[in-house]
Amino acid sequence: MFARLNRKPPPAMTLEGVLGPNGRLDRADAIAVDAPGALACAEDGRLLVSSGCRVLTLARWGETPAPWAELPAPVTALAVSPGGRVAIGLAGGGLSVRDAAGRSLLGWAPPVDLVSIVDCLFLSEEEIALVDCGYGAGQDVLSRAPWEEAARGRVVALTRDGGATTLRADLHCPMGLCRDAEGGLVVSELERARLLGLDGVVRRAGFPGYLGRVRPMGTGYLLACLARRDPLIEFLKTETAFIAEMKATIDPHYWISPRANPEFSHDFPIELGATRLFGEVKPWAPSFSYGLVIELDAAMMPVASAHSRANGYRHAVTDAIPWNGDLIAVSTGSAELLNLGPEKVGP
Repeated sequence: MFARLNRKPPPAMTLEGVLGPNGRLDRADAIAVDAPGALACAEDGRLLVSSGCRVLTLARWGETPAPWAELPAPVTALAVSPGGRVAIGLAGGGLSVRDAAGRSLLGWAPPVDLVSIVDCLFLSEEEIALVDCGYGAGQDVLSRAPWEEAARGRVVALTRDGGATTLRADLHCPMGLCRDAEGGLVVSELERARLLGLDGVVRRAGFPGYLGRVRPMGTGYLLACLARRDPLIEFLKTETAFIAEMKATIDPHYWISPRANPEFSHDFPIELGATRLFGEVKPWAPSFSYGLVIELDAAMMPVASAHSRANGYRHAVTDAIPWNGDLIAVSTGSAELLNLGPEKVGP
């Protein structure tokens, strides 16, 4: 008999109602981009897209993205200030701040102990809030975060002269940061399935996904999810002996965990149930990867959603923002920008 650990109940939201499965992500127009990850809207209205060690720019949908900046490390976060400055987070905790033309600005040296900047937000033209998830570039966040209790993430405010202040520590794998309607800062926690104010107040919890970035949209918000929450994973959180053996004897790539890539392999647990049934993968088949964007109202309550199910491939949505009247999302599973159509909050 496996030992059991008394943990909090799993998230309460289910994939039904406004969160019911659909094919919006798979039906969306797409532009292929090598290693996309983060999005931002520049002061002049162009879309900025991270692509490996580059930042690309797009003036209008359907064009080929053009190079805007080349960085010394993979880009992990993007933000634009009201004045047009662009903050670029880099793998390994680095940061580059540039003007609207892409020229590097002096200063902005981040603390040397930052592990990984996964999101950022200008608090003013002279101050940036940085989200450090606590997992290094060589660590698979999706594999590890569901099984680790350590809350090693934090949000740090950095000024141009290098001054750093920790706004909140002890966060469990924070992934995104935005302002609420009152101007307060709200962070998304990947595994805890909640939006948490830096004042400690939970704004909304129980989401049925592993949360990525959260972005303002009109009177509401867009919430990107790296995968849906799987009932098997939620159940196994009570089986401490099983999980201890898994972590001690198996490479993290093969742990029973959410994944970004929709590939199927006999090496992965339970995936044979999704590989073939009457010659095809069924949308309801077991799958640890999934595509999900949740539209939220002003109270951060879900009002609509877009999905790519087990038989789709536009999984692991890391970012979604409104741009030129449309909703644009990043699928790292398919390496594409997706256009979900006209911006709205609601079905």
